[in-house]
Amino acid sequence: MWECKTRAHAFVIIALLASAARASAEPARLNLVWVDPTGIAAHTFDVVGAESRALLAPTGADVTWTEAPRGAVVGPESLVVIAVPTYSTGANRERHVMGSTRMVADAALAVWVFPDQVAWALGLDLERRRSWSKHAERNFAVAVARVATHEVIHALGALGHSAGGLMAARLDHNALTARALRVDLGTVAALRQAFDRGALTADGSWTPSLLRGNPVRAAAELMAVPGPNR
Repeated sequence: MWECKTRAHAFVIIALLASAARASAEPARLNLVWVDPTGIAAHTFDVVGAESRALLAPTGADVTWTEAPRGAVVGPESLVVIAVPTYSTGANRERHVMGSTRMVADAALAVWVFPDQVAWALGLDLERRRSWSKHAERNFAVAVARVATHEVIHALGALGHSAGGLMAARLDHNALTARALRVDLGTVAALRQAFDRGALTADGSWTPSLLRGNPVRAAAELMAVPGPNR
């Protein structure tokens, strides 16, 4: 009888360990939703999704992007990325803020991208977009993706900036359009630790909803460096 109990206990322990291993192996799920209510960054979604997934690949997260139709309701498991024009009298017009995010307790997670400021950093005039070349359009879409991903990383809890790469406090034309732009190892490690903590939850997964309930934190802003001819 004692031997049977011992075997049963061993079986339970093995099952628990196997379950824990599966939980830790399951990648974090990042459901990112693109919202462009004014069409200021129209026709960039495909490039934004592809570039962002490539940038976030080192974190090991399972990243999906969805383009939300107008009026869509977004659930708590998603992180919303909103493309909005800069207010004509807003401070970020003079300071040339390309992206911003704020962590608010018990609120939906969202980050903001200002495509007109991204265009400014590239030396492009968004009001004359119809005259842009295909190369300029491609650069604009890639740059918007990088700004969006920078802010997504902030929203996931990595609040600091790095000395270089995607998470620098200021990005110039070269950084926004280079063939490759890396996320620094410190930021990748911080995100992986956050994902690992999430794997200890009941269902063994990590989603942005785990960040809800955190204290209000100051906004992290990404500044533009003047583009060519500025």
